[in-house]
Amino acid sequence: MKKEKNIEIVEEEKRVNGILVSQLTLGKESIGTIRQDKKRYVVTFPNGEETHMSSRSAGIDALIREFHLHHS
Repeated sequence: MKKEKNIEIVEEEKRVNGILVSQLTLGKESIGTIRQDKKRYVVTFPNGEETHMSSRSAGIDALIREFHLHHS
């Protein structure tokens, strides 16, 4: 049986070229960024790949899933 592990993800908002961007970090490692683009959200993964989500929470979930996929 796998043991559950609690993680703390920190969200920091900053302006990049006048656009508000939320950067999510786990410890000192960035797990990606989210920014709003009209009615959708642009999620950028650490490898530079981007995807679009319909909600902010879906974007956060996608970043966490991607992180766990590559760090399990």
